[in-house]
Amino acid sequence: MHIEPPYAPRRSTLIRFVATALLLTLAACSQLSNTRKPTPDKNAPRAQLSIGYSLLYQEADGIPKLKWLFMFKDKPEEMGRVTNELVDYYQQLADTMQRLSKQFPAMRIDVAAMSEIEGEERKAIGADSAKDFAPLIGKTGVEFEREALLMFYDALNEQRHLVGVMVGLETDPGLRKFLETTKAQLEARYAKVGALLNRRYFTH
Repeated sequence: MHIEPPYAPRRSTLIRFVATALLLTLAACSQLSNTRKPTPDKNAPRAQLSIGYSLLYQEADGIPKLKWLFMFKDKPEEMGRVTNELVDYYQQLADTMQRLSKQFPAMRIDVAAMSEIEGEERKAIGADSAKDFAPLIGKTGVEFEREALLMFYDALNEQRHLVGVMVGLETDPGLRKFLETTKAQLEARYAKVGALLNRRYFTH
């Protein structure tokens, strides 16, 4: 699905960067200091998969924390339903990954997904950007709705591609099946958010 937002390229790029930073901030703030260091041979397929699983888990575990951002915001029924479904999905995904990491030793969700300086940079950007979404003082109306949906849209886009790359590296049949299922779920939610953005928030 191709979306044509009425923004200049610099604005679109800024939204994507800020959205990713905000999501990663909420996802990783509580975990960055507790994650282990990446395995020494970080270019090996299994080490790369560990980084991928850890990044996916941190986002899935952190995105439900966005719920408070939407709880006190006035929004259309359809947007509220879509965002609530996304929050619930990510909570289920995080729970599933916790369970699978105990069942499959090859799945590690505790590896540092980025360097410390990258983590601190994204935390700083995300904390500043969170003001735009804060209840009472943040953006409201169509502007809030559009940018909140773009935040999810861009996160889903990155995650579906991340999982797609991981499918090609994973050799464990059970974990490969999990990744294939997750990719299909992310694709479906990406398409749903994109359709809502096209229908209600972008000009044609």
